[in-house]
Amino acid sequence: MSLHTPHHHYYNFLHSKTMVKLSNEKPRGERNESQFKGVRKRKWGKWVSEIRLPNSRERIWLGSYDTAEKAARAFDAAVFCLRGPSAKFNFPHNPPDIAFGKSLTPSEIQAFAAR
Repeated sequence: MSLHTPHHHYYNFLHSKTMVKLSNEKPRGERNESQFKGVRKRKWGKWVSEIRLPNSRERIWLGSYDTAEKAARAFDAAVFCLRGPSAKFNFPHNPPDIAFGKSLTPSEIQAFAAR
């Protein structure tokens, strides 16, 4: 294929669009994503947290927070309540200490997460 065939121009067009898309991606800190599990950022800047119940599609809303860390700590409290002390936490070196964790209702889990 010569450099001046229509196929070559089409390839360059596709390749250049891909490169533009990749170069326009925001750095991780500027995206609406969090480094923490169960946490995301709203368009207006608040950090929110929720957790899915085990073996279910149902979610428990854990609240809206000023910082990603606060939202992540709420998630850790909820995951402790649902899965116990061996769960995967956002802060594994500082897990929550909640008595009667696995016997709580979803509304009780919300209350512990909010603390």
